[in-house]
Amino acid sequence: MPDPTTSIAELKKVAGIFEAYHATSFKCYRNKKAGGVQEVLVEILDAGSDNSQRYHCTATTDDGRSATGNPAPSIDVVLATLHWGDLDR
Repeated sequence: MPDPTTSIAELKKVAGIFEAYHATSFKCYRNKKAGGVQEVLVEILDAGSDNSQRYHCTATTDDGRSATGNPAPSIDVVLATLHWGDLDR
């Protein structure tokens, strides 16, 4: 797989695309605050190294709840600041 920054730059050259992300997904399981287990699809979006707020993350449960947070320059920050508690609402 080519570097995401290179691929994003190439995509922006075609078809009027002005914003693009490389997406990586993880299927996870977490304990719900009220008990039980929920399946969560975590998607990390990478805008490429040319973007100072390179990463964004969303998490969606198997029953349709979702959480997101603010973009950040690193994956550890974007995961730490994701509003995980929204998955328990």
